[in-house]
Amino acid sequence: MVRADAGRHKDATVRRVVYVVERIGSVAPRMPPMIDTSFAPAASSEDAAAKASPTIAVDRLLAWEWLFLHFVLVSASYALALQPQILSLSWYLVYLLSLGLFLLRYGAFLGALWIAAPLLLWPALAGLSYFWSDVPGQTLRTAVQLGMTVCIGAYLGSRFSLFDLTRALFLVLTLAALVSLAMILAKVTPAYDHNGVARGLFPHKNVLGGNMVLLLTCCLLLFASGWRRFSVTLAAGIGLALIAFSQSSTAVVMTIGLCALAPILLSRGAPAPLRLFAYIVGLLIAGMAAWFLLAYDLDAIGMALEALGKERTLTGRSVLWEFAIAEIEVRPWLGGGFDAFWNGSDGSPGRYLQYVIQHDVMNFHNSYLDVTVQLGFVGLALLIGFLLLFAWRALALLRFDGCAIATLPAFFLAFVVCYSLSEYALFRQHSLIQVLLGALYVSTALALPAERPGPSRRQTSTASWAET
Repeated sequence: MVRADAGRHKDATVRRVVYVVERIGSVAPRMPPMIDTSFAPAASSEDAAAKASPTIAVDRLLAWEWLFLHFVLVSASYALALQPQILSLSWYLVYLLSLGLFLLRYGAFLGALWIAAPLLLWPALAGLSYFWSDVPGQTLRTAVQLGMTVCIGAYLGSRFSLFDLTRALFLVLTLAALVSLAMILAKVTPAYDHNGVARGLFPHKNVLGGNMVLLLTCCLLLFASGWRRFSVTLAAGIGLALIAFSQSSTAVVMTIGLCALAPILLSRGAPAPLRLFAYIVGLLIAGMAAWFLLAYDLDAIGMALEALGKERTLTGRSVLWEFAIAEIEVRPWLGGGFDAFWNGSDGSPGRYLQYVIQHDVMNFHNSYLDVTVQLGFVGLALLIGFLLLFAWRALALLRFDGCAIATLPAFFLAFVVCYSLSEYALFRQHSLIQVLLGALYVSTALALPAERPGPSRRQTSTASWAET
């Protein structure tokens, strides 16, 4: 009788008091629902395994918040780049919606800005370069755009967990992959560049390849988390096919690196024999890649050079790199102003370089060189400093949380560092990597345990309480 009474008392207590587990792992009483969330994505049984982790939010967000997240990712992924007018219109709409959200969720937004303060130094320096820029009007405009991109990314990180961001990115890139594959198989003209190489929806084969590597990363983490494994496997197959179609050496090298890195990161916290097995698997993958290159007489050095933007004949991007180094030597500390080099008047160094290489290129295909040309060694120091801070956060999360999704920041950082060697992705307004950099940094910080009490990650206004 005593046990039965105790059981009934416990059930009644559970029914009367419901707790919402915040992403930091703290617990707070749930407020009565004041808004309709009936259209929010429903949680499936496949999500339950990961919900014990603070990297996965258990409270539902409004349907329009999810739509906003997906709309931002679509706009930033360059999936609309072949339609520049539509892309510009989409970003005007993103700005309008963002300003409304910043006001509505002012608590979450201000908290996100506080966490993302190191990243805000990027648009701050870009704006200051107006005073020494060769094209001050262009610098001011793009600096504001970079600032908005950082703010949007930080806000998304404050509202969505790592699992939410992974799932949304997976859905957006899978849709882009399906459309790109259909265009390539149908031999639609815009799906191929002037050399006849497949690029799908995207403006360049390396953009297609890079986005597909991101898709593979999402597939890997979602599969390890037990989320819709059949669909995830199909999407991974499509991603691999598009990497092959793109002929992007950068994407091939990063895919091999992903396969070698995945067993090591995903086996952390496992028993020693399992970790040893994972390390062996990683080495075997690297060995199989080397055997494949030798067996089929592939030029490994040439592929690596192409992935880094160079060729054996020292043509192609290496010409851009040499010109960038010469430009840095002229103005090493502060550069020529943010986004000014390629947007000067006729006779400017950027226009002259375009004439020399006979191509309307708009960057040096290397984030580190692009940033140094624009903002000097000061800008490069800010870039490297933030990446190191991001790495510190990512490693801290790896130690704190053992779930698969917790490895996302580490995977993303490795991707960004490698991808930036051959593409301009950092310090760039409206780019997917810039949005994700802010979102993942803030979301990672919120997933870590707080050393002292702080503001809630979700604003305690009536618009912030969602029904679970």
